Amino acid sequence: MFDIERTREIQNFLVDYSQAVIDDDWPALADGKLGQRVGAIKRQLLEGVINLKPANPTQEKMLSYMMADIDALSDYRVVRLASALVKPPVYIYVIIFGFLVTMACFGAYRPRGPLVAIVFLYTVFVGLVLFLILQLSDPFQGDISIAPTAFEYRVETLQSKIG
Repeated sequence: MFDIERTREIQNFLVDYSQAVIDDDWPALADGKLGQRVGAIKRQLLEGVINLKPANPTQEKMLSYMMADIDALSDYRVVRLASALVKPPVYIYVIIFGFLVTMACFGAYRPRGPLVAIVFLYTVFVGLVLFLILQLSDPFQGDISIAPTAFEYRVETLQSKIG
């Protein structure tokens, strides 16, 4: 909606922002932090959009959409940080306590082959469930983590459109 030359710098900031999320923010989120570079680039992106001067009602509408998108960028970044900082829920501790009580009850009987096999299978099952819950509770670290694939795709798409 705006001419290419006036928005080229904004497009470059958007590519830089996406690349910074991949290179800086994603590794920092594994430690429960945010990268510094992304915030600076977002400010430059915001300034570039604010400096656009709409020439017609369509461009004014587009400018309001762009401002809303930049606000959404900030919101999504905070959501990513909140997801990285999540602690295990209370029910995990309840499950562990219940598991220990159940195991204590098994200890009241003399060990026999079938009882040992049942206790072993029960222990493995509960351990796997707890492992999966804890691994899925932090999406930015561990063996089961989210990759920044959407940002990588956006960088490739924007770079192909820019030049």
